[in-house]
Amino acid sequence: MKAVFALVTLLFAATLALEKYSTKYDNVDVDNILHNQRLYNNYIQCILKKGRCTEEGKFLQELIPDAIITECSKCSDKQKEQGEKVIRFIRKEHPKDWDALIAVYDPEGKYQEAYKKYLDKV
Repeated sequence: MKAVFALVTLLFAATLALEKYSTKYDNVDVDNILHNQRLYNNYIQCILKKGRCTEEGKFLQELIPDAIITECSKCSDKQKEQGEKVIRFIRKEHPKDWDALIAVYDPEGKYQEAYKKYLDKV
């Protein structure tokens, strides 16, 4: 009985671990990317599925749809913090890119209402 309980506990812990995004890129210098026009353009083209992607860009491209649907429930605190910084920056400094991102990741506007409170304060 103890062995079964231990196995169930291990499986539950493994499932919880799988429910979080990898923190492998949590220490990427987001400010450097946002304020370096070449890097910013490369990342935005990748995320918009219009250009080549670095390993980090590909990770973002794959993560964004799920993060939107789950309201970033699988994000680490650092990922949430960086995501908010990126959103604030793009909405303020590159509104056309923001519109393009919405067109790619929320073309029907399903999630904008759910994020309205959050977006209004950004």
